[in-house]
Amino acid sequence: MTDRRRRKYEDEFAKFKDACGARSFALGRHALAILLKALDIKPGDKVGVCAFTCLAVVEGIKVCGAVPIYLDIDEHLCIDPQEILIHEKGTLKAVILQHTFGNPGRLDELLAACKKINAIIIEDCAHSLHSAWNGKKLGTFGAGAVCHGGMLTVNSNELLDKVDEQIKMLAQPTSTQSELLPAFLKTLYQPFHQSRLDCFLGYNYSRLRGILKQKGSSFLPRRFASQKRSSGGVWPPLPGFPRLSGEMKAKAELKQLQNHNRLQQVRLDNTAMIEDAFGKAGLSICPRHPKAELSLMRYPLRVYKKWEKVHQAGSRGLDIAGWYNSPIHPLTGDDLAKVDYKEGCCPRSEGTIERLAHLPTDESPDRNKLEAMIRILY
Repeated sequence: MTDRRRRKYEDEFAKFKDACGARSFALGRHALAILLKALDIKPGDKVGVCAFTCLAVVEGIKVCGAVPIYLDIDEHLCIDPQEILIHEKGTLKAVILQHTFGNPGRLDELLAACKKINAIIIEDCAHSLHSAWNGKKLGTFGAGAVCHGGMLTVNSNELLDKVDEQIKMLAQPTSTQSELLPAFLKTLYQPFHQSRLDCFLGYNYSRLRGILKQKGSSFLPRRFASQKRSSGGVWPPLPGFPRLSGEMKAKAELKQLQNHNRLQQVRLDNTAMIEDAFGKAGLSICPRHPKAELSLMRYPLRVYKKWEKVHQAGSRGLDIAGWYNSPIHPLTGDDLAKVDYKEGCCPRSEGTIERLAHLPTDESPDRNKLEAMIRILY
């Protein structure tokens, strides 16, 4: 079978996340679109989404014809539970609980709020491969979850059958040919990953994108920018939009999954190192709920003169990042209105974006790099 590796990866991932089943897609937005359709989200239905997210999440909602309803954040960079409770019962068909950087926020309150207004719970676990809540893995609290690398997990056999029905109707395979160039480029890039050269080039690429944005360039997918909405509210036609994961990607992701114990320990060790150094420097520590068992993808920190510090680090090849740049990264200005976001509607998110920077927790930081970053941040 041509999808042998993908099926093996899906089975292993489902076991790892304690899910009933898993299906792997080329991108997370493809997985989300299939999940929404399987949950019977129809054109015009309202879906609550964290107002500190990226375009991929909103695109998955919009291609189904649904309407994103932006919910402001709390100190954990996750949805504030009160933002859900201000909606009347039945007004939000679903809520996507984003576990930002691997932090589930006040998960018990979020789950209770969704239940109170009768909203379907979807988890965004793109940043939270290893995090848990009170001993239970994230991704197992809702109907399903969109996870790292375009993986979709579901928590009932009934929903898994519906997902497979949607895949049969709407998804297309990813050919080996289309995977060759990205795989080749990744091989070339790997020796430089998180090196000073990588950070320096990434910093200058971000600056170039900023210049283009200031000149009015749209970051929306071309089909979004050019296609007018139909009377039913649907943007791009959904059939053919989702793509299943290719075999080359599945092989690489399976290898990474099998290495998850070591990667988790690296993140935990580096987080401890960051917090120890931050504490000694008088910098604030990332807030966490007592029930949250965090394995953070990035370590967030609120700083003054954020962009000045990000630019200082980037020019020296240090990985202090500043994304998200807007409530729906990377959109700004008129593009925000095209995805139904009204500037000023989520003030805490917009204010946080002006101050939030973050550091890597993977294998890139060492003591020397971290001390250099702290000298810039402090």
